[in-house]
Amino acid sequence: MSLRTPLIYVFCAMVLLTPSLHAHPNWTETYCVGVIESDSVFDCSVKFDVPPYYCGKLPKESSTKELDEFMFESGRLEATENKARDNFLHGLRIYADGVPIPLELVSFPTAADVRAQFTKQGEDDRYPVLMDAHFRAKIPSDTANFEIIFPKELGPVLTNLRMGIESRVLMSVPAGEKGKFKIGEVHFTLSGFLIDGFWHVIPEGWDHCLFMVAMVLAAATVTEALKRSLIFTVGHAITLTLVVTATLPPVTVWIEPIIASTIAAGGYLAYRQKPAKTAYFLLPLVFGLIHGLGFAAAAADKLQDLSKADICKLLVGFNLGVEGAQICIILATAGFIFAFSKIQPETNQLRRALGLIIAILGTVIMLARTWSLLKGASL
Repeated sequence: MSLRTPLIYVFCAMVLLTPSLHAHPNWTETYCVGVIESDSVFDCSVKFDVPPYYCGKLPKESSTKELDEFMFESGRLEATENKARDNFLHGLRIYADGVPIPLELVSFPTAADVRAQFTKQGEDDRYPVLMDAHFRAKIPSDTANFEIIFPKELGPVLTNLRMGIESRVLMSVPAGEKGKFKIGEVHFTLSGFLIDGFWHVIPEGWDHCLFMVAMVLAAATVTEALKRSLIFTVGHAITLTLVVTATLPPVTVWIEPIIASTIAAGGYLAYRQKPAKTAYFLLPLVFGLIHGLGFAAAAADKLQDLSKADICKLLVGFNLGVEGAQICIILATAGFIFAFSKIQPETNQLRRALGLIIAILGTVIMLARTWSLLKGASL
């Protein structure tokens, strides 16, 4: 393999990943609480990161720089207010037994509200600006199946739907898709959180994918890579559980450059291609512990009112979804290496080249995230 090939890989990867390097690291998943009252009125509040929504982008795809430009440029926030409200109403739909139901938007964050909250939070904590949109609708009293679609710009929405004390459903509704709830049962959609865990890696966790590829490149066999994947999931589950149950406090946004540094370390180990079983198995555990902290920081406050048994169900579903996505990445990477071996039996150069690329990307991501946080702290 010539030097030109890995350089081409580096260039392509940087082109694809550059837009994500400066994404503001404080984004928080949208959270919705809905109550079906005794008079069959569905009353709902959606807490979301408002400035990115006003920009028409997902929070995790909005960089601190472009949000600052949007917020600080005179009149720009105010000029977008009506469009943001209309888009919310247009993208929000509810169905009772398959029949669309008209809804009333009771309140929506105005430009003045957003500006006031933004100013109140101060420079150091200016993002995210989390505020509530409140809406309600009258549904038939005999409704058995309830469906809701949120505006796709909100991203996945963790939704807690209740009907009195006898019925409660909690699930993650994918962006732009229907969340389906069966009224009258106390249950938690384990499958919904399994899907959420899968999406947390594919397609949303591209940095997570880089680390998993590095683990495959550094493994002697597919079985060894699968073992490392399982160790990562164990680490992820440990810290996620500790934070969600309030045993550990949520971490700060500085966890993001630390995660990126672990990706760089994983790529470096793959580049070395030397026996280091302790490091190869220890690193996935450490990465899992760190990455679990990053996710739990956003989720902990949303699950505080759940029982321990319910939290256990959600943690199992999410971590199984993560593990399923990791297995897919491992098998796909192993398949690629196997196909390459049919052309060139010696794959060591390919593994080293890809490991080097991941190490470089991890380092660049770490520096970019660190710079973004330092710059944000200095403003």
